[in-house]
Amino acid sequence: MRITKLMLCLLSVAAVSQMARSAETETSSLMTKNQNVSPTQNTAQLKRMDLNHSHEHGNEIYTDTLFENKWMQDRHGQGEFSSSLTSWIGTDENKLFIEANVSKADNEKYQGDLAALYSRNIATFWDAQAGVRYRQDKNKAFDQRAVDAVVGIQGLAPYFFETDAYLYVGQHQYVAMELKMTRDVLFTQKLIAQPYLSATIVAQDESKSANQTGLSDAEIGIQTRYEMNRRVMPFIDVAYRYEKGLKDTAWQHKTESESGMYYGAGILLRF
Repeated sequence: MRITKLMLCLLSVAAVSQMARSAETETSSLMTKNQNVSPTQNTAQLKRMDLNHSHEHGNEIYTDTLFENKWMQDRHGQGEFSSSLTSWIGTDENKLFIEANVSKADNEKYQGDLAALYSRNIATFWDAQAGVRYRQDKNKAFDQRAVDAVVGIQGLAPYFFETDAYLYVGQHQYVAMELKMTRDVLFTQKLIAQPYLSATIVAQDESKSANQTGLSDAEIGIQTRYEMNRRVMPFIDVAYRYEKGLKDTAWQHKTESESGMYYGAGILLRF
């Protein structure tokens, strides 16, 4: 009996020793395998990790669309309906913008433009943009359509002014500059006033139905909106407008500049 117990003890000790040797062998094998991994493989693994991190935190594709409809009228009761669309898709660094504007005043035909712009981030809060613009004015007797090349910048100027500045060079030796600036002033989280300024300076235009060169049009006003939610924002608008008259050419007579106060209301939709 004692011999049997002794044999069992010896067998148990042998089994434990064999398990320990097996574990040591596996550990040595793993260490050798890790030592055999080349620096190139480690670098590739790190690059893949960086790419995955970049995909998760820097290269997401976003979209945003703003659609505005408003009705404005002057002190004589003459009204104008206008719509504008600004939509973009892209990452923090690269975006594609589509912008469209159309308006129609009482007793006049419509006019509008459509632009496609590539936008590239060049500095904190600033993007450089380039693209093309198609414009049409049914009120002109000649040269109703034209295509322009566009370059410009878009960003946040000091004191939180959203700024768009563009240079247009197009058909009929057309050269113009446009500036737009806005700033949000919060009364509450939902009631927001937005002063704005826009101006277009025409340096040259040799079309048959050209406007006079210089300050072609300007508008300064304040739009006050109520954000019912993030997607629906009705507003009221008060503005002063200036429009320069037509240039005297062989196809048209010179007209006087016009200016005055406008007021109205509209709705801003975000998608």
